[in-house]
Amino acid sequence: MNKLIEHIKKVAIDDIRLFFEPFTKVTRLTRRLATAVISRIRRSKAKDKKEGDQ
Repeated sequence: MNKLIEHIKKVAIDDIRLFFEPFTKVTRLTRRLATAVISRIRRSKAKDKKEGDQ
C-alpha cells in the first residue's frame, strides 16, 4: 500500500511539472526580452546624455 501511495505522489508531481512547464518557459522568455529592452533603452539614454554634454 505504501508503494502505491508513493507511486501516486511521484506521478502527481511529474504531472504538475509537465502542466506548468510551458508557463515557466513563457515567463523566462518574457523576462529575458524585458531585460534586453530595458537595458537597450538605458544605454541609448546614457549615450544621448553623453552626446548632449559634449
